[in-house]
Parts: sequence; C-alpha cells; structure tokens
Amino acid sequence: MKMIKAYIRPQNEREVLNALTQNGINGATFKNILGRGKQRGLKVSGVYYDEIPKSLLMIAVEDSKAEMVKALIISICRQEKTGAYGDGKIFAIPIEKVVTISSGERNN
Repeated sequence: MKMIKAYIRPQNEREVLNALTQNGINGATFKNILGRGKQRGLKVSGVYYDEIPKSLLMIAVEDSKAEMVKALIISICRQEKTGAYGDGKIFAIPIEKVVTISSGERNN
C-alpha cells in the first residue's frame, strides 16, 4: 500500500475528491493548511506573503492504484499545460502495516 499525500491549491480540493470517488477511491483525509514551497512564499505588488493557503489530501491506496491517483491529481491541479509555481506537490510513501482499530484486523 501507499499513502499519497498531496499538497494542492484549495480551489482544486472538491474536484479532486469527486474524481477520486468516481474512480472508486472513497477514503480520503483532507485538511486546510498554510505553508510555502521552495520559493519561500509569494511577492505581489511589493507585499510578501510567507504563508500560502493549501489543502492537504491523504489517500491510502493499493500499490496498483497509486499511479492512477497521482495522474488524476496532476490532471486536475496543473495550471494550463506547463504548470505553474504553487500547483502543489505529491508524495507517495510506502505503508508498512495497517490496523483497523474497531476490529483489530491487521494488513501487512
């Protein structure tokens, strides 16, 4: 399994969640956060913004679905054809074990 962590623009969150559901991925955790990337924020008309609003999506998927999920997020979140600073970042992290608290079921 993989944990897909995607930092995306907040305005794309609902569209990504809907697309995941349409593709059979129902479980997701999402949270509104503040952060900055390599550019260390954003400067607009002489004003420097150090904290940029983002949405963090966390999706646990089988290895076989990880590439599809990443491609789906990219297709929705990339600005125009070439992309733009602030479009986001995706991390795919291996999951060693999963324990369902209510049943005690363990998946390795």
